Amino acid sequence: MKKLLLLAGLLLAGTVAQAQSSAEVQALTRRLNELARDPDEPATEIRATLSNCHFTEVIRKYRTAGSGESGNFQVSHQKNGADWAVKSDDKVEFELRLGVEWSQVTSLTYVPAHNDKKDRHYYEIKIKRQPPGKSDSTTLEMPVYTTDEAVVRDLVQRLEKVRRSCGAKG
Repeated sequence: MKKLLLLAGLLLAGTVAQAQSSAEVQALTRRLNELARDPDEPATEIRATLSNCHFTEVIRKYRTAGSGESGNFQVSHQKNGADWAVKSDDKVEFELRLGVEWSQVTSLTYVPAHNDKKDRHYYEIKIKRQPPGKSDSTTLEMPVYTTDEAVVRDLVQRLEKVRRSCGAKG
């Protein structure tokens, strides 16, 4: 009986921890997406998705009145834990989708950035990926429109926690 209660307690604790972790990932995703929205570029959207130990960043530029017509196209590639896709359609002028498995991410950092045209400061989160057995690496960059370094540091620490929970390198 004691073993059964102990087992039930462990299962319940695991379920609660998993639900809490899922809620934390959802909250982190919402916050990233709030801060990735450039208020000066309403036709452009940057969205992050964190799911199944995979990070995806989508950059979309929506068609605006007078932006002209272009043909529909779609190109995508998926290999060795990374993926990318580019497309266009009637509503979206341009969409770029970049994805990476957390297990291949070797570092998460942030750097100050500056838009010279608008004389505005913000930060960029940098996600460095190195596939197993390869010497080359790629870096995804995600803008975070805030001047508060503490906010960005917290986001990177929370992303690092997600990365480590997925059995990441380093």
